[in-house]
Amino acid sequence: MFKNLHINFRKDRMGPESELVEHFLSYCDNLFKKENLEYTVITELYAEVGIPDILIVAWDKDVNWNIKRNNLDKTDIRVLHHLSSKGRKGLKFQTIIKHLGYSESRTYKSLDRLLSANLVQIENGVYRICDTEKAFFLKKIISVEAKMSDWRKAMHQASINQNFSSHSYILMPNEKISEKLLSSLNGNIGLLAHHSDGATLKKRAKKSKLPGSHFSWVLNEYIGRKYLTTT
Repeated sequence: MFKNLHINFRKDRMGPESELVEHFLSYCDNLFKKENLEYTVITELYAEVGIPDILIVAWDKDVNWNIKRNNLDKTDIRVLHHLSSKGRKGLKFQTIIKHLGYSESRTYKSLDRLLSANLVQIENGVYRICDTEKAFFLKKIISVEAKMSDWRKAMHQASINQNFSSHSYILMPNEKISEKLLSSLNGNIGLLAHHSDGATLKKRAKKSKLPGSHFSWVLNEYIGRKYLTTT
């Protein structure tokens, strides 16, 4: 059910940063849990670039999952994301091929699976996503990059994580948070301070629109298959 998504996880690593992540996960409910949303925590998942330490993914409880979506592969999801980025304008078959560089056969098969799953419709030769808000049901993708001291490296990965996240955070021990780091947080990235008895929100991340990239859709399909498939 997950093989065609090419979801891969890194093996758990021992060390101070791993302990920082584990401690944070024990109390992150208080920071991110929202009423009427289901959520799960994913760790050490290979993303588009790099491996976010923590992903907190939240979705609406009232989701109707079409089991045919379990047949979609990463090519299908790239096509779906590209169509969603065009909104109601849609694209013709040859334009999709030109934009994405897939063969006619591969593109046709992807569109056929998307049509079968009721995610895409065709009218007068133009393919459009049926309803992005219903198809993409994740409400939040919160990425957290944990570092003991190297805030520049954390900032770099947190910036990359913004591509697919609704919110991107850096997590560091409170005593390691410098004025230099605080003054560098002039964009959308947020900051979490770790204490021995919990965590505090030093700077709230600004929300970015979802889906941000095809990997946002990969997470969307992963959650649907894992938590919403009933048969």
